[in-house]
Amino acid sequence: MDDNGMHKKAQESMIAAQLKKIFDPFICLQIQVWENFEKLGIVENFLKESILKASNTKEKYLNIILKGSGGNLIWSKNNFVCIDIAFANEFLCDYMSFTLQKPTPIEVRLFEDATVFRISHQNFHHVLFIGTFGEKVARLVAEASLIDKQQHQIDFLTKTAKERYLEYLERSEEIERMPLKYLASYIGITPQSLSRIRAEKI
Repeated sequence: MDDNGMHKKAQESMIAAQLKKIFDPFICLQIQVWENFEKLGIVENFLKESILKASNTKEKYLNIILKGSGGNLIWSKNNFVCIDIAFANEFLCDYMSFTLQKPTPIEVRLFEDATVFRISHQNFHHVLFIGTFGEKVARLVAEASLIDKQQHQIDFLTKTAKERYLEYLERSEEIERMPLKYLASYIGITPQSLSRIRAEKI
């Protein structure tokens, strides 16, 4: 094997190990399973503000962010509103569109330069028929999407904007790198209000 082949093999092993680390808290599987899973997808590097799925189109890929951050946006009242966020080692996609294979108004966008593992809808469904783990992986992806959405709704109705911001910050300091307008809309306040909350924290 030449140097290029060895480098590619090492990169594939690193990605498989990262996928295993992401899923281990939910389902502990041998590294060989994730090496096979990795072969069904692709790893791509994107620039900041890249659009992974345009609005009113079908979601073709399930994305797992290996490095960077992004979110799901929807156009409302002359502005993009952020309805979901994702950081390294988290899922990022329009899951409803991915599941139903129908267009939605949601746009999937990256907030910074990112490395993303992407598996196509066709290949993801191929996973369902690999051994006994495929269905579990699919269910975990669905559950993660549902739990995040429901928790966000609960927080929105029961906590102040400052409490929501501080909890998101505790979840990941990467949130500070998000564009102010997207983070503010995700919290449900104006960028000016978020700036004041940040100033109070300091």
